[in-house]
Amino acid sequence: YCKNNSSRRITQGYSAGDMEMSKMKVALLTKANSWHAPLWLEYLVGKGHRVSYIGIPPGGEAQIPKGVEYFEINLRSSNKLIQTIETIFKVRRLTREMEIDIIHILGMRYAFCLPFVKSKKKVIESCGCDILNWPKKYFVIRFVYKFLYKFVDGVIQDYKLIQELAIKYGAPTKHNEVIEFGIDFDIFNLNIETQIARKRLNIEDEKMVFSPRGLEKVYSIDTIIKSILIVRRTFPNVRYVFCNHLGNSGREYKQLARELQVNENIIFTGFLDNKKDMPCFYASADVVVSVPLSDSCPRSVCEAMACGTPVIISELPWYHNKFRKNHDLITIPVE
Repeated sequence: YCKNNSSRRITQGYSAGDMEMSKMKVALLTKANSWHAPLWLEYLVGKGHRVSYIGIPPGGEAQIPKGVEYFEINLRSSNKLIQTIETIFKVRRLTREMEIDIIHILGMRYAFCLPFVKSKKKVIESCGCDILNWPKKYFVIRFVYKFLYKFVDGVIQDYKLIQELAIKYGAPTKHNEVIEFGIDFDIFNLNIETQIARKRLNIEDEKMVFSPRGLEKVYSIDTIIKSILIVRRTFPNVRYVFCNHLGNSGREYKQLARELQVNENIIFTGFLDNKKDMPCFYASADVVVSVPLSDSCPRSVCEAMACGTPVIISELPWYHNKFRKNHDLITIPVE
């Protein structure tokens, strides 16, 4: 069902002793380059579980923590419907062979696998756009969610509003928890050297604006790029730095930069490792910009704040009980 007659399997540092002390066999199923998957995987491995990662295309720079067995689903067709059917059959076959105790599906976009995966218990994690945007934009999705939630044993999310909306769309109230990602202050802190990323990007005294969220439409990348026309009136040599965690080429944004004649003010870094690279980029930036159309509890904002960098965010409800407007961060209206 994947490369090499089965799947592209990667196992790092897994010994017989590790397997003996494992408590459960847990599989995480989500996109192959998930930004959040490594945190869950490291946590579960740290608890002594036998952990697998099932990666669904489109992929990118998949981060495989030590002790995790990785299976990458290989899809042959470019047709979306055929890809979905192919994914269902391959995931069903793979999970039946794996004999999983708990499968954790990260993101409602992969919830279509719920009726078909083989596992003793099934947990779905609702993410921001899954609940905040899609059911409002596409009314039929509410009925799809209501059907798919019948197959879950537990639901998690990182934001109270998402939990309330998910219940409205059919999620069970039992075994339904809000779990927020924390910040590791050993990695993100005020002691990080502020010139590392600047030297890497060949930025000296220029002002640096860092966008840490990826090159997806929901993150308002076009709005950020258009702001360069205003900012460079005061800072002509300002550099806007965009990273990309999701494998998107960002072609349309590069084209926009050329049309606005601001491409000399922009640097596209490609993928940045969350532990090795991101702290240095936060610390080097003069300001971090995170202005999506919707959001829950973004790690990137909290990580930047932990590094002492000013942050501009969208005026969205998620921060209201956590931070003070125009004191801890600056907000702008959502377009």
